[in-house]
Amino acid sequence: MNKITLTGRLTEEPKVTYSASAEPVARASFSFAVPDMSMKRDEEGNYPTDFFRCTCWNKLAEIVEKHCNKGTKLLISGRLKNNNYEKDGQKVYSNEIVIDSLEFLEVRTVKTQDSQPQESPSVEPAADTEPAPVTNTQAETVN
Repeated sequence: MNKITLTGRLTEEPKVTYSASAEPVARASFSFAVPDMSMKRDEEGNYPTDFFRCTCWNKLAEIVEKHCNKGTKLLISGRLKNNNYEKDGQKVYSNEIVIDSLEFLEVRTVKTQDSQPQESPSVEPAADTEPAPVTNTQAETVN
């Protein structure tokens, strides 16, 4: 079984691309920081942190594009994917997490035109509020 669940924060703005096909397919990728709370804190009180490359597709990628910024705290679930290729005669290995579902763990922020997060008012219309857990199969029903 290949299943991974992590809680952490985006370390960068998500990069979202769309395929050039007749029906564009969205792909979001970002770096995700996860503190290792089983380890001892450093002098500044921070836990050692692991960083993961994450990818999600389709409606879930569109939700990430619309609602996630650098620093957004998420619970993500997905699978670990191993990538390998040859570069200059050497085998190169890398891993990424392909996200199947995510959950927002803090008050949702709304991206503005200049990509600066702003706290969303609590009286927003229901169509603009973010659902708690989102999965690829549920994403089609989310605005």
